[in-house]
Amino acid sequence: MIRSYFKTGWRNLLRSKLHSTLNIVGLTFGIVCFLLIGLYVFDELTFDQHHVNAERIYRVVEHKDVRGEATIIAAAGYKLAEESKHSIPEVETTTRMIRTGRANLVDPENPVPFQETVTIADEHFLEIFDFPLIEGDRRTALKEPASIIINEDLALRIFGRTDVMGKSLQFSHLPFPLKITGILKEHPRNSSFNFSSVMSESSFYNADFFKETMTSDWASNGFTVYALLRPHSNPDSVSKKMTRLVLSNFTPETGTKFSYRLQPLKDLHLKSANIFDGARNTNVESIPQGNPLYITIFSFTALFVLLIAAINYTNLTTARASSRVKEIGVRKVIGAMRSNLIGQFLFESWLTTAIAFVVAIGVVHVVLPLFNQFANKQLSLFSVDYHFWIYALAAIVVIGFLSGSYSALLLSRLKPVSLLKGLKLQSTGALSVRTGLVVFQFTISVVMIIGTLVLLLQVRYLNHTDLGFNKDLMVVIDVNTGKARSNFETIKDQMSKIASVKNVSVTSRVPGEWKSLRTVKVRSEGSTDELGISYLFGTDKDFMKTFEVTLLRGRNFREAYDSSSIIVNETAARMLNITEASEQTVEIPALSRGGSFETLDVPFKPRVIGIVKDFHFQSLRDKIQPLILAYNHNPIHVIDYYSVRIAPVDIPGTLNKLKAIMVSNDVDDPFEYHFLDDQLALFYVEDARRQTLLGWAALATIFIACLGLFGLATYSTEQRVKEIGVRKVLGASVVGLVSLLSRDFLKLVLIANGIAFPIAWWATNRWLQEYAYHIEVGWWVFVLAGALAMGIALLTISYQAITTAIANPVNSLRSE
Repeated sequence: MIRSYFKTGWRNLLRSKLHSTLNIVGLTFGIVCFLLIGLYVFDELTFDQHHVNAERIYRVVEHKDVRGEATIIAAAGYKLAEESKHSIPEVETTTRMIRTGRANLVDPENPVPFQETVTIADEHFLEIFDFPLIEGDRRTALKEPASIIINEDLALRIFGRTDVMGKSLQFSHLPFPLKITGILKEHPRNSSFNFSSVMSESSFYNADFFKETMTSDWASNGFTVYALLRPHSNPDSVSKKMTRLVLSNFTPETGTKFSYRLQPLKDLHLKSANIFDGARNTNVESIPQGNPLYITIFSFTALFVLLIAAINYTNLTTARASSRVKEIGVRKVIGAMRSNLIGQFLFESWLTTAIAFVVAIGVVHVVLPLFNQFANKQLSLFSVDYHFWIYALAAIVVIGFLSGSYSALLLSRLKPVSLLKGLKLQSTGALSVRTGLVVFQFTISVVMIIGTLVLLLQVRYLNHTDLGFNKDLMVVIDVNTGKARSNFETIKDQMSKIASVKNVSVTSRVPGEWKSLRTVKVRSEGSTDELGISYLFGTDKDFMKTFEVTLLRGRNFREAYDSSSIIVNETAARMLNITEASEQTVEIPALSRGGSFETLDVPFKPRVIGIVKDFHFQSLRDKIQPLILAYNHNPIHVIDYYSVRIAPVDIPGTLNKLKAIMVSNDVDDPFEYHFLDDQLALFYVEDARRQTLLGWAALATIFIACLGLFGLATYSTEQRVKEIGVRKVLGASVVGLVSLLSRDFLKLVLIANGIAFPIAWWATNRWLQEYAYHIEVGWWVFVLAGALAMGIALLTISYQAITTAIANPVNSLRSE
């Protein structure tokens, strides 16, 4: 029976090459989109799942409330990690991590400095995580003091090869060399960890500051702690036990409450939006945070594209059904049962889907390298987890069934006598189903067109809106050593003498900062108001001129005279109830380096000398927050950048001169720079990728929908051939006939627009709420999307309509 189904199905595919090609092309487009988006979504959902015990690994997260001020920090104390595995039966083991500041990592035999951020971890790190070692013993690699493991990339950069086991490295934060005890394989792209080196925690056990940490640190935010729980343990129960363990050994300050919870490793990528990584154990600059909303959007997009391809198959098959009625009648007369006919049509559907699936795999294999480059992924069809193929094949089988079931049920129920008389399929119910499917297709297509347009406009807004400062032609140079900081006046003076340099400023952070920002608690001196929270930048007197920030009231800094002066933005002025900058004294008693606040030994009491216009110093996803600009000689934050505004002439030459100045003042400090506008664009690079991905999916959707519309137009004109012949004989014009044939289809697209507009309005406005600053969706977006859908639909059906309208009526009326 299967053999018979295959022969008949194959012959039908070959007999109607145009129909078969349209079906295969439509399904191929749908499956290609489904596979590409599916790979992207699967990759996002399987972040960090390559570890064998991933289901049992949890990150310890602290929930702290200080007098109503709530923070969530992915950090904990040394003793919590150490004692949990001894005091809590469900905890099999734990590991601690610290991330150092950037410093030089040097091969003593070839002292070329490389600026690196080294991770410090205890000996259990490689027991919990399955980061593969190319060389080295994972049980002992991080056990001995002065040990370090590095990845392939770092080994190649420093030594030019990877066989460097046993060699020494000098880290500028340490007085002793580090022995390389392991070579790490490069991390997979879908990992929340991207360190290039890990140093043994035992390297610090003899240091006085670490000895104190080992004996008394119960509640700091100095470590990121991961716990491996025993099988079938309840993480909520373990969280409560951890909280009780800490509180039994540590008494928090009055008004402070805290507790711990365990965050599953698999949730780190997609569910950490409100969690601050206080110990900075991942390189947040290069691992974009996942967004569950986009995962949902893309998942539904993939399914809708595949479903639209199935609807397209149904419409095209039904349009061709009239040519097979006699075949079905003969089969019924010679004894074919309805179940045999249903099986035949379903098998043909699966055969067509299987061919499209094979073609789609070939297409995806060809385009995947470009897709990976665009999406910043390492996706592969042939190394992906087998679960992906199970889901994909299940979806293809279901789509094949849905594609063929309607036409199978429709054609198999007709009586043989009617079929052999040459019945034309004019069932009102069948027609209404087909038109309904076309409306559904175009509804989804119009929603996706509107979504793509809105995302395009929002990304354009993010990249081109006025930020309140000038980001163009701004070179930002990292300051990595004390020499470059202490000698900054000389360096600034040398830079200013370069003809193509307009202005130079030194700051602790820059607008659009990608690193953690320092925050302080502040209020007007003598005020009984609650302490407010403000961000703080250390700046110099040239900051406003260099960044072109507007001073609204008061004055700018003046040399060392203003070491205890500050300038605030409008938002901070409102928080402090300051309308004029008249040297009011404010009190700053506490600061935060990214985690919880710590009290200053001596409160900082600066004078407010100026108010600047609000500018966006963070992503446009965030509302402008209070900001304090403190003079560079302040007790909160030292300088970390040189910001140089240059002229648009001989930029490479200018960069070489800037590099020469930096190297001459500190030969050990490599010249690291970037252009500020490029760095700011990285905030929205994921939005741009998603906009492009959604745009291509929308194009595929509208293309497939048009194939379905073409099928319906073919079916409809086939039924009306004699009517058109009569009308032409009676004097109807070609234009009038084309209008007659097109009118009904354009009504379907109009109905689809009416359904799509409110859905798209709700969905896009909900998505835009992610951004504190966003576009307003104008009426013209809906008009444009609707007009595009109408235009594309008209082009699709015009060929069939014109061909029928200009045909010789004699051919259609000859049998009458």
